[in-house]
Amino acid sequence: MILKEFKSKQPQSPFAPNWMFYVGERDSDIDCDKLRDYLLSKLDEVLSIEDDSITDHAYGTLIGKDTTTARSGLYNIFSWDNVEINNLKEEIIKFHNDYFRESLQRNDLPSELWINGWMNVMKKGQVIRKHAHGYLEWTYLSGHFTVQSSDTQTVYVNPYEHMTDSTMIKDMKSGRLDKYSHRLYAADNIAGRMALFPSFVPHFTTTHDGDDYRITLAFDMSYHQKHPIYIPLYK
Repeated sequence: MILKEFKSKQPQSPFAPNWMFYVGERDSDIDCDKLRDYLLSKLDEVLSIEDDSITDHAYGTLIGKDTTTARSGLYNIFSWDNVEINNLKEEIIKFHNDYFRESLQRNDLPSELWINGWMNVMKKGQVIRKHAHGYLEWTYLSGHFTVQSSDTQTVYVNPYEHMTDSTMIKDMKSGRLDKYSHRLYAADNIAGRMALFPSFVPHFTTTHDGDDYRITLAFDMSYHQKHPIYIPLYK
């Protein structure tokens, strides 16, 4: 596991912002080809879901209503009975436990953990805009798993960053902004790679320019079943 530290510079004022958190990354042995085929077999089923909550806003991602992302609160991939998804759940448990211990320097793991997950299936030219998954008192951890991608990145930024995602991408391409600093971390989307991060951390993707689908899985974890769609990861 690799931990990318996000730590503010030493405040020089009593009102200066101060932050400290980690983005963790780990490669897995999940068979991404089998998982991709299974997810694509579920694509029409997910896109057929209808609900008044489905909008172009798509939970802040602005990817549009005709996407699996816009339905992320209406289905849970971890409730599907599939070998690779079951393997992924086991990988998440192990990763969570290591991330918890190393980032917090504590061993008092939660006695139970609940999870909700969804797939992001992106077509050429699509992008996920800067958003965060939670910021309330029960906020815990979120994750990202790459199934298939061609030359895209997920960019994690500190919660006080005011610059737009399009400006940050432009500045990264020009070399004016490092791809890893106290301000942001541009993580390469590599098949089989998983990331964990606090749910309040804003993040976005670069534009998907490949001809094939960009397929990733995203998930939120909680100490308790905060919504009926969550299922136990362990309890």
